[in-house]
Amino acid sequence: MVVQGEFMVAFIRYLAKRIVRIISFLLFGFLPIKRNRVLLLNNLSHNYSCNLKAIAEYLLSNFSVNEFQIIYSVKDLSKEIYLKDKGIILVKFNSLKYFYYLMTSKIVVSNSGGYSYIHKRSNQVIINTHHGGGAYKYAGADMFGHSFFFVKDLQLTKRNTDIFLSTNKKFTEVISRASYLPKHIFWEIGMPRNDKLLKPNNAEINKIREKIGLSKNEKLVLYAPTYRKENDNYFKKSISLDYGIDSNRVCNALAKRFGGEWKFALRLHPCITDKSAYLIDNVIDLSDYEDMQDLLLVADVLINDFSSSFWDFMLTGKPCFMYAIDLQKYIETTKVYTPVEEWPFPKSTNNNELEKNILEFDESKYQEDCKNHYNKLGGCESGRATELVCELIDSIVNNKKYSLNNLPQFD
Repeated sequence: MVVQGEFMVAFIRYLAKRIVRIISFLLFGFLPIKRNRVLLLNNLSHNYSCNLKAIAEYLLSNFSVNEFQIIYSVKDLSKEIYLKDKGIILVKFNSLKYFYYLMTSKIVVSNSGGYSYIHKRSNQVIINTHHGGGAYKYAGADMFGHSFFFVKDLQLTKRNTDIFLSTNKKFTEVISRASYLPKHIFWEIGMPRNDKLLKPNNAEINKIREKIGLSKNEKLVLYAPTYRKENDNYFKKSISLDYGIDSNRVCNALAKRFGGEWKFALRLHPCITDKSAYLIDNVIDLSDYEDMQDLLLVADVLINDFSSSFWDFMLTGKPCFMYAIDLQKYIETTKVYTPVEEWPFPKSTNNNELEKNILEFDESKYQEDCKNHYNKLGGCESGRATELVCELIDSIVNNKKYSLNNLPQFD
């Protein structure tokens, strides 16, 4: 019965895409492609953040005002209205106007797909920056199975993808297989959003700290658990749970081990629809803060469970702790490319273990474990991913030499 239900979900999803592709092509397929139009699609949370924000900011700062027409799709036009002052054209995701821009943009950049609903035109270039580093949770057909219609769905995305960014060689290997994508389209330069973590800017750090209300001498521990799915079903809504972390105990342990005055901040995953299910007193609630990368930049310590933000924060060299009351269940029920025991972050399932890991934190061992983990996965974060992607966009838009076999590389 479950298999039959999953088959129907895959069939309906595939059929819907086929229908939308036909309609969008009939409506807009005859219109000319605008040479300098760049559509940026944050298909995870549909706001101004992640890799798309990094790319937009670089294009705005390093090229003339009229060099590119930047389109940014969002769910709430009123919430992101300030982007118009930057010269960005806002469009509501999945609106008729959205499909018009999607079909007439020379460049489309996404961080999680969302472009298989169109019939890609021959002179368009579509770049997927993805939204997670490392090589952790199963994805694509590895996660959902190789059923007929799910594979057909993946093949729609395959035909529409020209370039796929990668953070490490293992990611390239497993995602190319799981998503039916050829290896040669993977560009191993890292994610644009991680450039700021590799090359931190003190002025930006101070600005973000002031924005979230941190005083000069306060240190920040960021607790950022990922979502769970209702009844462990991926197609159900994302939920939070009572994670049971003791924020005061954490701050006291951090003060003993590292010194200073600590503030505890909570950041729930943007996919969680009901955040009221989990509230902690005396914490800074940053769940509605748009850009997670800003928070990773200013945090002095990260506490996480199964999110790929582990990978991002590891790049900073700052301490990261794993806390998950359902760790054993996760290991038993969730398939991963890299076994959890190989993740280099001190692991705990309750407050006693978390406190112990903080108090006994071994800096040199942690750094060595992270270095080995990065090298084992074949890490390739360049610190120049934003620059390289934007140079490529400029090259394509202005008819400079461009080839998938001749992409700019980092040293």
